[in-house]
Amino acid sequence: MDLNWTAYNPGTPADRVLLVGPSLGGNAAHQWTGVAAQLIDDARVIFVDLPGTGLGAVWDDADEPTLDAVAAGIAQVAAEVRAEEGADLPVYFAGLSISGATALHLARDYDAIFSGVVVVASAATVGEPARWLERADQVEATGTQQLVEETTKRWFTPMFRAQQPSVVDAVMEGLSAADDHSYAQLCRALAVHDVRDDLPYITTPVVMIAGERDTSTPIANVELVAETVQRGELHVVPEAAHQVTVARPADVARIIRGLLTRGQTSKVVSESAD
Repeated sequence: MDLNWTAYNPGTPADRVLLVGPSLGGNAAHQWTGVAAQLIDDARVIFVDLPGTGLGAVWDDADEPTLDAVAAGIAQVAAEVRAEEGADLPVYFAGLSISGATALHLARDYDAIFSGVVVVASAATVGEPARWLERADQVEATGTQQLVEETTKRWFTPMFRAQQPSVVDAVMEGLSAADDHSYAQLCRALAVHDVRDDLPYITTPVVMIAGERDTSTPIANVELVAETVQRGELHVVPEAAHQVTVARPADVARIIRGLLTRGQTSKVVSESAD
């Protein structure tokens, strides 16, 4: 799978690479710029577009609809970035929602490439398979635009929607513009995403970030990952719903900076309090 990527801060002297990926139907630049701006001196930040979103090409049906396929594409991006920026640079990945789920596949299968992963608002399983397959068929028939109103309510708290309407509109425009078939294939990939049995064998450092008010991702599912992988930790960000990177970019950036500068995590469960 060939994925489009864009360097946020080319020319930075930072000696680490941080790839970041969006949510389902999301645009990486819209969802990660606030975080990237906080990390401009800490890492060479790379926005990765999933198929059919942002500047990404539509889903190639030669690829099976699995997160393993998406993970392989992200691993290829890491190789491309290293070829340009430096083969010895440590590479990290941070993903929101579906990209966070994909981060666990990267931690499991590409530990020789990634020095650590950050999973934002996701877990080892996401939702019910039948619901994802139903949504895939629905979107193929009627498009992503009909999802916007309900998705907006899940992605942002009422207070954030009221205080930052232009930010919310920009993020939701990404969903409206998403390619319908690509979105549907990603739904099908989520339907078969389940790495629970693999968690005890994951040695790559895994940082879990959950929104305190995220109704899409039960906190128990997030805790399971943090407590089961060999080097995991959990941070709960207050007053954030699903779009944690958009609502609380400074909190997310601080947590990621901790991983970048520490290099490894120990088995700790902690909560962000500010």
